[in-house]
This record gives sequence, structure tokens and C-alpha cells, in this order.
Amino acid sequence: MKCRLCKSNRLSFFLDLGRQPLANKYPKNSDEIKKEKLFKLELLFCNSCKSLQIKKIISRKHMFEDYYYLSSVNKGLVDHFKNLSKKFNKKSFVLDIGSNDGILLNELKNRNIKFLGVDPSVNVGKIANSKGLTTLIDFFNNKTVRVIKKNYGNPDYIVASSVFTHMSDPNKFIESIKKLLANNGTFILEIEYLPSILKNFQFERFYFDRPFYYSLNTIINIFKKKKMYVEDAEKIKPHGGSIRIYIKNKKIKYSKRLIELLNEEKKILKVSNLNLFSKKIQNLAIDFNSNLKKHYSNGDFIIGYGSPARLATITNFAKIEKKLIKFIVEDSPLKIGRYTPGIHIPIKKRSAIDIKKKYKIILFAYDYFKDIRKKLKGYRCDYFLPIPFKKIK
Repeated sequence: MKCRLCKSNRLSFFLDLGRQPLANKYPKNSDEIKKEKLFKLELLFCNSCKSLQIKKIISRKHMFEDYYYLSSVNKGLVDHFKNLSKKFNKKSFVLDIGSNDGILLNELKNRNIKFLGVDPSVNVGKIANSKGLTTLIDFFNNKTVRVIKKNYGNPDYIVASSVFTHMSDPNKFIESIKKLLANNGTFILEIEYLPSILKNFQFERFYFDRPFYYSLNTIINIFKKKKMYVEDAEKIKPHGGSIRIYIKNKKIKYSKRLIELLNEEKKILKVSNLNLFSKKIQNLAIDFNSNLKKHYSNGDFIIGYGSPARLATITNFAKIEKKLIKFIVEDSPLKIGRYTPGIHIPIKKRSAIDIKKKYKIILFAYDYFKDIRKKLKGYRCDYFLPIPFKKIK
């Protein structure tokens, strides 16, 4: 097969993560568990545009219309978008694509900046609209471009945060951005950054929601083909190490830090590092499984905190037995009372934790450890990262 991004024949096999469920689908009962489907999760590397892509793409419609991720339950993300909102002034019109429950829109509203959200998830979009955060519930495509142009005008800024990697046809998405963005406008793209994933052996970042994983090299080339140009980029904290990229309609000189990032990623995106990644994660998965079994045998009470999509990839790849983790604590009301994908560990409210018991807590939502520790102040807990398995304080 050819690379879906650049049409090159220079694809090579990278990784097999075995049979995996859809990572953001949480069955609520035995009937839904029986209907759950598993698919083989294989990844390919394009030696031309320096991207990763999942071999089998699952329908976006089936995946996102009913969705269980709420951004605003994570204080770290709230702070992130509060800081991002400061980049815009009161004369700006900002469009947020994949606006979820309105985490950025709320900050823009507070700053009296004109805004609009677009999100395909019916249940999540309704939550945003109920809060007065105007959201079009639809996929971003040529149809929504026409609606926005007619009713709201051309945005000065378009933001897509942790959305672009979800696109099964990113080239069409770029064309729609090009049509809608004001001539002197800026497209701000935040994506999970492939070099960070490889450097930190974060195989848990791979799941069917995200068909593509990008380097800066990839982004520069695919946008250039559509006559859009990368001006600047910076590393940001969300999702284990992402990157924020600033893209214009007109060709512009590279910033100094963009050049530095491009030089840095050349050193990471080597065949030797790709081979090392595949070997290393096998050992990480085995280590996680064996440590859980050891704590279980010792009579320790093991629970998890957070059920992000990465939990599904970790637990299914590492073949974790359901009995090893008693339950998962969640703060999102959309997930509570359901089960984790594939392994089917029950998901419960924080109140399920007994203050009298001693717990070993696996931090699947490890990005938000500081917030979790504050929430569990006064409880008797030892905290552990799953991958690599280690105790943290």
C-alpha cells in the first residue's frame, strides 16, 4: 500500500500491538461487552514524509458521534486552554475545531472574544451548547465551511487541538481550512508529536481513534502541497508531550525555534530508533504485567485512576487480567458506571475509595498526577506509573 499522506511507496512495517478494542468506547453492560469488536492494530512508517499511520482505519462516524471524553474534567487542560486564550485579542474571531465540551470556548467567552466551536460528538456538543458555548454539532468539512462563512464570516484564528491526528483524510481537512481561514489569519495546530512518542516509548498513544502520527517534517510537507505554510512551532505539555504549530496562508520565513526543532527530530526519526522502540515496549508490557501479579499475590488492593484511551492500549497489549485491578476511578460522569474497553474493569466514582484502606494506584491519567494527588489528600495511597512501571511520589 501507499502512504495515505504523501502517496509514497516507501512504507515499512513498524509495530504490531495485537488485537485492540476501540479505545474510547466504554461498554455499559454485558450485552455491549458481547458486541464489542477487536481489530488488529498495526502501524507503518513512511520513510518519505516521516509519519506513522495505522494500517486499518475504522469509520470516523462510528467512532465519534457518541463520545466519552470530556476535556474540562482535567484541571491541567483547563489551565492549558486558559493560557492559549491569551494569544487572541477582542477583535479576533476564533473557530475551535473539535471543541469538545467547550474548554477553550469558555475561556474565550470570559475574555469577550468572538468564538464558535465545531464538534461531531452529539452528546458532548450538547453539553457545550447547554452552557451557552455555541457549537455546531457536525464534522468539519466543506458543508460546515459554507455554514460558517455565511453565518459568522472568516475566522482570524482557527484552532485544532488534539484533533488532526483523528482525521482519516487530513488532506481534505487542510483544503477546508484553506477555504475558511482569513487571508492574514493563523491556523494553530496542536498535535501529539511523533518524536516525543518515540523518545519516551509511549506506545499507549497508539489507538484506532488516531490514524496518523506526525513529525514537523510531515506537517510542513502536506500543508505546503495545499499552499499553506508553517511559520513557527513550540513544544507543549498536554498528552505526554505535544507540539503547537503556527500555519499561515502565505509563505513566510521559518522561526529560529522551528529550525531547531527540525534539526532535533532528524536525530530521533532514525531506523535504529524505530527498531529499538519495538523491542523496548515488549519488555515494558511484560514488566507491567509481572509487577501487577506480584502486588496482587502480596494481597495488595490495586486500583487505577483515570480511564483515558491509553488505558485500553496498555491493558490489552500487556494482556492484563481483569482481576488484577479492582476498579478504575474516574472524574468524567460519562464513563462512570461503565467498563474499560477490552479488559472490562469496572469504572467508579472517586467516592468508591475507602479512606480506611491502603491502595496501590496505577496512574493511567499520569499527566494529571498533581491534580489527582490533591484530590486524594488524606487517603493512604502509593502511586505507580504503568509504563514504565515505577513508584512515584
